Amino acid sequence: MSTDESRQLVHTRQITCRAYRLGNGLLEIEATLGDEKGQQVDFRSRPSVPPGEFMHRMALTLAIDDDYTIRDVRASTLVAPWPMCGGTDDGYRKLIGLRIGPGFSRQVKQLLGGVQGCTHVTELVAQAANTYMQASWPDRIARQIAVSADPRGWPDKSTLGFVNHCHAWRQDGTTLAQEYPELVPPKP
Repeated sequence: MSTDESRQLVHTRQITCRAYRLGNGLLEIEATLGDEKGQQVDFRSRPSVPPGEFMHRMALTLAIDDDYTIRDVRASTLVAPWPMCGGTDDGYRKLIGLRIGPGFSRQVKQLLGGVQGCTHVTELVAQAANTYMQASWPDRIARQIAVSADPRGWPDKSTLGFVNHCHAWRQDGTTLAQEYPELVPPKP
């Protein structure tokens, strides 16, 4: 990266996601976003945001069941540049009932894209969904292995949805051959 001694921090965006297991079996995903300014931001119609202060602080909490379905949602705009910014928070409850999987991002965009939602909170939806997939992985794999050691016999085929969706997990790669040799196609 740069060796420029005059380099100055002007902005820090921090996204944090945490997954919690609830007593009812759901996973609760907490996603937060903070935009901290490293330089003053001036506006024409409101006070400036000084260095070290937040321009945005938003939070999104999703409760998701073991079938990838969103059961509850809470969005909170904690700090925003405009009073109306939090006006879309309740709209994120439209996510209840959506299933994380193929077409999920498209559905989120249809429900909350444009003026229907907040750019920053909507960004957290994708981060929370990815965090759910990571947090639920051990449980999903354990349930599948309890059915069959051979992944070809697993009833939930979506558990292996990562195959060919990542460089490391490509069909002809060494990762798949090591972890799930049964899924490697025979060589011609």
